[in-house]
Amino acid sequence: MRGHRLRTVIAFAIVCVTVALFLGDAVLAGLDGHLRSAWSGLGTMAFAAVGGLVVVRRPANRVGWLLSAAGLALGLLGSAEEYARRALLVAPGSLPGGRIAAYIMMWLPLLAIGMLVGVLPQVFPDGRPLSPRWRPAVWAGWVYALGGSLANALDDQPIEGLGDVRNPYPVALVRPFLPALLLMSVVCLVIAVAAGLATLVLRWRRARPDRRSAGFRGGGDERQQLKWFLAGLAPLLVPLAVHDAVPAFGEVGFAILLPLLPIALGVAVLRYRLYDLDIVLNRAAVYTILSGLVALVYVGVVGLAEVLAGVDRALWTQVLAAVLAAAVLQPLRTRVQWLVDTLFYGERSRPYEALSQLGRLLEHAPEPRTVLPGLVGSVADALRLPYVAIETEEPDGPHVAAEHGRPVGEPDEFPMTYQDEVVGRLLVCARAGDAFNHADRRLLADLARHAGVAVHAVGLTLALQRSRAAMVTAREEERRRLRRDLHDGLGPALAGVTLGLHAAGELVRRDPDRAVAQLQTVQGQVEEAVRDIRRLVYGLRPPALDELGLVRAVQREAARFEGRLAFAFDLPADGLGVLPAAVEAAAYRIACEALTNVARHADAQTCRVRMTRAEGLEVEIHDDGRGMAGPRVDGVGLAAMRERAEELGGTFVVDSPGAGTRVLARLPILEPVG
Repeated sequence: MRGHRLRTVIAFAIVCVTVALFLGDAVLAGLDGHLRSAWSGLGTMAFAAVGGLVVVRRPANRVGWLLSAAGLALGLLGSAEEYARRALLVAPGSLPGGRIAAYIMMWLPLLAIGMLVGVLPQVFPDGRPLSPRWRPAVWAGWVYALGGSLANALDDQPIEGLGDVRNPYPVALVRPFLPALLLMSVVCLVIAVAAGLATLVLRWRRARPDRRSAGFRGGGDERQQLKWFLAGLAPLLVPLAVHDAVPAFGEVGFAILLPLLPIALGVAVLRYRLYDLDIVLNRAAVYTILSGLVALVYVGVVGLAEVLAGVDRALWTQVLAAVLAAAVLQPLRTRVQWLVDTLFYGERSRPYEALSQLGRLLEHAPEPRTVLPGLVGSVADALRLPYVAIETEEPDGPHVAAEHGRPVGEPDEFPMTYQDEVVGRLLVCARAGDAFNHADRRLLADLARHAGVAVHAVGLTLALQRSRAAMVTAREEERRRLRRDLHDGLGPALAGVTLGLHAAGELVRRDPDRAVAQLQTVQGQVEEAVRDIRRLVYGLRPPALDELGLVRAVQREAARFEGRLAFAFDLPADGLGVLPAAVEAAAYRIACEALTNVARHADAQTCRVRMTRAEGLEVEIHDDGRGMAGPRVDGVGLAAMRERAEELGGTFVVDSPGAGTRVLARLPILEPVG
């Protein structure tokens, strides 16, 4: 808490000092009869104010301190220049300390350039270099800022902006070393600038959509932050480019546009309305290009009339040019808007391309788990959306299976269906200040429908993988159980039989009666071992199926309850044919469990058993008992029957159609028969 308060006080103090320097600078400029300081002070205060805000809101981000220090340095430089000019040139002797102010000017320009040009691009937007290996390049930027300022302050040279006024405090002893110091500073500046450009390029590449879909977090935001950086920097290039040709325009234009840079940096670092930039650039690009083309048509018509007709800007030529420019305005606007929308919003203007891109993604997906993250990344990149997510329907409720970016407001939902069943929803957010029109919603609805097939396929694939894993696990568990039963039960029993037979053989001649008793004990052990073997075999597969077949095995099971129930069998005359072993075993166990439940709990008089085979095998057990009243909770028996049906991909239903209870299991026959 104390550290936060101290940072706040320091940032506020820097802003106050910068404002005070600007006011003093403006007063001196007014006395000298010019307003240049008023224009340049806008950028100075913008750097200090935005830097202070970042320091308070993002204290761990060094960009805030860089902006604050640069604002303070620029404020001191402007005030020192205005003060020294008045004290040494405009009204010599009117102000004290003019030489000191001139000497301060020797330190500050390269210091500000080093921070803003050498260091800032390397640590933007998070205040840290790209990796620890890039720290030497950051140090090179600071070496230029400090070393270049020191060399500038020690050299005997004229002070820029003060005419013939020279450095008032040069140091002659270090003059032989100044060229080496200046050379080192220039080399460090080149290294820092190159590293800054490389850092921006690498950050942009690392934030590309395919990395985000593979798990890279925050890629979309970082690209937007870099866009804001470039948007704040680009306007400054215009006055710098024309400065030599039109010095006054270049100087004033640079001073007016300079505040855009710290404001853009502040928006990027604080992430305030981060995604609004593309809307602004879209509209600015449309009207800038459109204005340029219309002006070109106007100038072309006037120039052509002058060349062909020999007229000198007559009224009729200007009217004709205006009419033609207005005539091409709407077609040009439509075409330019389409081009700019394609640049900013991707394939929203070309739905077929967006669908084709989605199809290519699904076709070349390397594995199922990458399909959904790749899908949301592809949709967001194709349509230039800040947030896209896929929400799937799970047994425990909706679940976000994949997402890209961060939500901007409440997302719009588009259902994803497969065979008239909703398998999930496509969640998308429009850009801040933008909204989906009818064409956008129709495109997103089409994308959601196509994505529904992918979501269903991914769900089936993952379910198949889980089923295979469960099958392997079950097989290994069954092998472990068999090994344990054989090792702990049957093995010792057979070993006991061997020992008993050996002992009986020793007693045959000496004590026949004890030998007979020993053999009777061994006989009991053998019978117990046989029962264990039968129990193990029955656990693997009911023997009745191999002995009697499914139909007769079920009939024999029903015969156990004939004293309490009357049975009616509805079976195909030609039998059920050859069934896969898994289907046959599941049907038998479901039928046996259902018959047991009828005998124990139904209070029924009759029970109908029906088995039919069409596309699959249907097993139905229907009694005339008391049925089910009220809500039902599956017990162990019903849960076991349901699991046996569902693990084969079948269905299991328990209901009360009219009187009694009906158990209906449908088991698909997937294996070839014959």
